[in-house]
Amino acid sequence: MSSSTDHEPVLAMADVVVRFGGVVALDGVSLEVRPREVLGVIGPNGAGKTTLFNVACGFVRPAEGRLIFDGKDVTGWRPDDLVGHGVARTLQGLGLFDRLSVLDNLLLGADRHARSGFVSSLLALPRASRDEAALRERAMGVLARLGIAERAGIPVGALPYPLRKRVSLARALVAEPRLLLLDEPASGLSEGEMAELGDIIVDLAQDISVMLVEHHMDLVMRVCQRLTVLDFGRVIAEGPPEVVREDPAVLDAYLGGVIEDTDVRTAPTVSARGDGRA
Repeated sequence: MSSSTDHEPVLAMADVVVRFGGVVALDGVSLEVRPREVLGVIGPNGAGKTTLFNVACGFVRPAEGRLIFDGKDVTGWRPDDLVGHGVARTLQGLGLFDRLSVLDNLLLGADRHARSGFVSSLLALPRASRDEAALRERAMGVLARLGIAERAGIPVGALPYPLRKRVSLARALVAEPRLLLLDEPASGLSEGEMAELGDIIVDLAQDISVMLVEHHMDLVMRVCQRLTVLDFGRVIAEGPPEVVREDPAVLDAYLGGVIEDTDVRTAPTVSARGDGRA
């Protein structure tokens, strides 16, 4: 597999169009996620953020345009194909197995690294044992990085919600992705828990690229190097947070909301407009 240089995007969308019946959900959207950066995707309710995320995951195939990962055209690839290529994702629904331990949830999510095959595992051959040991070591390393290694043997269902969210994130990371897609990772978190999540995302971006779809603007402004702003399925602004927050088109899109005129590091807030869009 080829690898991107510091100047080539890990993920690129080129003129992506998505239609659902007569509704155009994405209309000629283009963006790039660069190596070791956090790209934030924001916009009012109904702007197309979830559809864009689903295109990047392989859940939705665009009617037009291309999806390029690591220099390779992966338009139309299935989600499991993209996972094998180095794309990992977390979704708003955690999708964990509550009765299984934290560690077992991670092991089940690491199919990309299961190289020994079913027959070797069934017969308990040495190669399978070595692969399992290496996978467990990698999983424990991810849990340690996220600060939950001591919970490895605890059933996921016994954990509080914020820690279950970390388990979901850990399961995505154990596959050692080059691109991590985060869909509303701060939902349901307190301010303190959101600050801890921000620290985690900043740390992860030292090694991998992150695309963040999020409506908590304090988190977005803190962790993202660049923003892409959608409204009614179109890109209306892009650039560094301190530039985007002053863009007249962005202010207009958030009709009735405010992007506070404060230093980005003080976590400005945006209130989505109450226009009833889904």
